[in-house]
Amino acid sequence: MLKRALYYIENHKIEVVHTLFGKEKVLLDGRTVSKKMSEIGTEHTFTIGENRYRIAQRDLSYGEKLNRFEIRKNGSPISLVNILSQKSSNQMILIVILCGLGTGFILGVIIYKLLWPTVSL
Repeated sequence: MLKRALYYIENHKIEVVHTLFGKEKVLLDGRTVSKKMSEIGTEHTFTIGENRYRIAQRDLSYGEKLNRFEIRKNGSPISLVNILSQKSSNQMILIVILCGLGTGFILGVIIYKLLWPTVSL
């Protein structure tokens, strides 16, 4: 199963996963609360306590992971952060830093050899 989104609502872990058979599941603390075919606009509904939540997939123009799902609490939209998109941005920062360090090291070696060539006797 491919995780598409991870949210925390009222100290509960909400995961949206995509199965190999084209279905989309919403897991509440690891338990399946909704399972439907994965299409744009597919709505999943579930309740936590007295609150009713609805998660719907937006169209792809919103980006691959950033705000891909619209979440409503009792009919009103709420703004939640997709934890998975933050993890991928942290990985990208790490890759950029490592590439910068590698490039700096190579440039440093080249400049050193140009300015101080080895003297052979």
